[in-house]
Amino acid sequence: MYLIVLGAGPEGASLIDLAIKDGHEVALIEEDVERARTVLKNHDINVFQGDIAKGSLLDEASADRADALIAATSDDSANLMAMFLGKEYEIKTLISMVNHSSHQSLFERLGVQVLTNPEMIIAKSLYGMMEDSDNE
Repeated sequence: MYLIVLGAGPEGASLIDLAIKDGHEVALIEEDVERARTVLKNHDINVFQGDIAKGSLLDEASADRADALIAATSDDSANLMAMFLGKEYEIKTLISMVNHSSHQSLFERLGVQVLTNPEMIIAKSLYGMMEDSDNE
């Protein structure tokens, strides 16, 4: 499977690690030069450095053959732009982090699978682990 990931913050970098371990082909679009370099040091993947709003990045990343586009930045506007462009490229699977729940409906109107409020999901998981250890 060919995945394009937007954003190499903690979530995006971890997603890239998991996808590569599972044998998927991954490309990264990252605006921050240092984050892009870090991923290049750790993985032999195509990295496209720049702003997703410049639609040519998806052309360079061969979006026409992508099975999925996953937006994992902390910027909902960049994530939404990626999903909009992914829809135009007819990418089958569109997944995005949504950092502010008030934006969720915008993503859902595009048919995007969303992960809302990732910090709360992590916090609940950590809290659940703590409760599990209390019950042992």
